[in-house]
Amino acid sequence: MTKKQIKLLTQKKALPPTHKAQLKLHKTDIPIRPVINNRTAPAYKLARYLTKTLDQYILLNNYSNVTNSTNLANDLTKLEIHENHRMISFDIKDLYVNLPIDETLNIIKTKLLQNNNIQITYQMLSLLKVILSQNYSMFQQKIYQHAQGISVG
Repeated sequence: MTKKQIKLLTQKKALPPTHKAQLKLHKTDIPIRPVINNRTAPAYKLARYLTKTLDQYILLNNYSNVTNSTNLANDLTKLEIHENHRMISFDIKDLYVNLPIDETLNIIKTKLLQNNNIQITYQMLSLLKVILSQNYSMFQQKIYQHAQGISVG
């Protein structure tokens, strides 16, 4: 990375990510969905950059990836559905806070090494480790560190 790129990816006024709550009005007892705003986090710009970069370096042979609901709706209108087909969807609860980080890094390393050299692979892994290690947020002026989905205050 050039010095200019590093400067662009550095968060100038970094603050701890903040918690907010969304009410799930469509469910009984109206549970709360916690939402964390990471836009002020130190690694936010780096994470956005790395997301785009990993798309270039990891070639996935899976054509079932959904990028957003609009693309999904467009793709579904093009499907030829027969009476023996069934459509299912899954509501994945707390997916990201429960990802095993070491295992995830090993999978990404394997995928990167399939199409790239060792230097690119280890640069990407180093950046990922920085991003994944910044797992804290602020709620009501208290900072919480998250470890596999558990908040410690």
